[in-house]
Parts: sequence; structure tokens; C-alpha cells
Amino acid sequence: MASKKKAAAVSPATTKAKRLPISEIQEVQDYVDLKQEIDALKAQNPDIFMQLADLIDRHNTALEAAANKVRSLGVSCGPFDNYAVSVKYNPEKMQDELGEELFLACGGSSGLVRQYTAEPNAVTAAIASGKIPEACVDEFRTVSRSYHTPPKITI
Repeated sequence: MASKKKAAAVSPATTKAKRLPISEIQEVQDYVDLKQEIDALKAQNPDIFMQLADLIDRHNTALEAAANKVRSLGVSCGPFDNYAVSVKYNPEKMQDELGEELFLACGGSSGLVRQYTAEPNAVTAAIASGKIPEACVDEFRTVSRSYHTPPKITI
């Protein structure tokens, strides 16, 4: 009897995905075919791809150096556009520096924030035992999946 309740709490949304053959998902088949085509082109033209890889490495190094310099100077230059500026104040450090009274007088405030947490195993057990109605679970449960995906192309 307990195994039936436990099985009811595990929905298809929370179980590990089944593995399908590549041919069953057209987008995956298209990706695999294109990847093979690129690999063949790289094998046929190794000199060009080595030259391109060198240029890309140099480009990325120059890009990072230029971006860091522009940011450190706080300016816009060429393709590096400072399109927004935001100012933030650390309220804890501000209160430490000014003291409570001046902090509150100059725009600071303090208060308690209620934070709700839910222990996943206890919630799952409550669903399985019927304490939490199955009908409302989708209103507060979010299922996210993590995937290993092939990396973007680098040359």
C-alpha cells in the first residue's frame, strides 16, 4: 500500500527523461548532420581552420583587453558603447558609516523580511500521504531539467 502512495507522488514531470534515438527528433538529427558536415570541412581544409582559429584567439584576447580598458576608463569608444549607468548603495555599509539616525534620515530604512522555505522531501511525503491535494501541486511546484548539451562551435 505504501508503494502505491509513493508512486502517485512521482509524476512524469519529475522523473529523469527517457532517451530517444536521434532520428526521432528532427532538430537533433539536423544538428548531428550539420556537425558531421562541419567536421568533414575542417578535415578537408586544416590549414584554413588553423589560421581561422589563430585569428579568433587573437580577436578574443584583443576584445577582452579593449573591453576592460574602456570599462576602467568609464567611456564609450568605437564599438564599445556605455549605454547605461546605474548607481547602487550598500545599505549595511552606509548605516555603519553614518550611524542609525543619519542613515534613516538620508533615505535608509530597515525591517524584517519574511522568507518562506520548503523542504523538498517533506513536501513530497505530504503529497504522497494526501495532506497536500494533488490538484494544487502544479500551482507551486516548478520542475527544471538540467542537460548536458554539445558546446557551441569553436575553431
